[in-house]
Order: sequence, then C-alpha cells, then structure tokens
Amino acid sequence: LQEKGANRDFSFIIKQNGMFSFSGLTKDQVLRLREEFGVYAVASGRVNVAGMTPDNMAPLCEAIVAVL
Repeated sequence: LQEKGANRDFSFIIKQNGMFSFSGLTKDQVLRLREEFGVYAVASGRVNVAGMTPDNMAPLCEAIVAVL
C-alpha cells in the first residue's frame, strides 16, 4: 500500500491473524471499492486475505489507495 502511495499506516494488518483482516476502511470506502473496482469487502472493512495473490496484489492496493 505504501508503494502505491497510501499515506496511512497499514502496518497493523501484518499483526492480525485469520482469513480476514480489518482494513480500517469506512463503509463508504468499501462501497466505492465494490462499485468502482469490483473489490468486495464486508461493510465493516474486513477483507478476505486468503484471496490475495501476487497477481492481484497490485490492483488491490491501487484500488484501496484510490478510495482513501
């Protein structure tokens, strides 16, 4: 996320466990991710990290940075 220009600290994500990670995104940001980028997350901002791959990481991070 930092490489894509995020000016927020997301280091807390690597300290979380499980298939889902709390992203810190708001409900409105999650809605924009879905509508503008086809990225689905729970309204609370939780993201399924099990679905992240090397191939989709860059587009995912670019989408997140775009909605911040």
